Amino acid sequence: MPGPLVVVDYGVNNLGSVYNAFDKLNYPVRLAAHPADLKGASAIILPGVGSFDRAREALMQGGFFPVLTDMVLGETPLLGICLGMQLMCEGSEESREGIPGIGAVSGSLRRLRGSVKVPHMGWNRVRPRDGYGGGLFAGMPAAPYFYFVHSYYLDPSEDPGAVLATCQYGDNEIAAVVGRGPLLGTQFHPEKSGTVGLTFLNNFARTVMHGEAGRWWA
Repeated sequence: MPGPLVVVDYGVNNLGSVYNAFDKLNYPVRLAAHPADLKGASAIILPGVGSFDRAREALMQGGFFPVLTDMVLGETPLLGICLGMQLMCEGSEESREGIPGIGAVSGSLRRLRGSVKVPHMGWNRVRPRDGYGGGLFAGMPAAPYFYFVHSYYLDPSEDPGAVLATCQYGDNEIAAVVGRGPLLGTQFHPEKSGTVGLTFLNNFARTVMHGEAGRWWA
């Protein structure tokens, strides 16, 4: 029997909405307050809100950072949401001391540029890359809308092989979904994106627990 989906509780994330989304979809889900609680998970969920440095420090203090790094390099699927996705990158302009991320995705995050309002807050159209054949967007319109809240972003040119979908915000082309091996990351908040967001999370959960939706990196 597949293990549960495990949401990392490291003190700087929006646990309730993520937990409730998977619970509403009738998947077994639990919180992990300690690294040992990750054992037996079918997938790890790493939400995040706030600053890059604070989140990185919280993961280190809780003992999660080295464990998550090993898991990303191993076979356990991991879904990083918003700041959780950003922590999978090499670093961020937001970091005052140049503190590194996990580094599973190449490149550093940049602050949104141009005349757009920062943070990027609201609904935006997400476009899967040309030829993407995975199952994450099954059951959705061709270019669905998701809800974003962020001030920093990954430019798709930093790691084009990992980018599964993008969105446009002014002159900023944003890596909206990244995937590499067992790692999946979304810059948007699927748990706050209504029916489309629940469909996305359901496609992810079906993939990791039952293999029904196709690999997201296909």
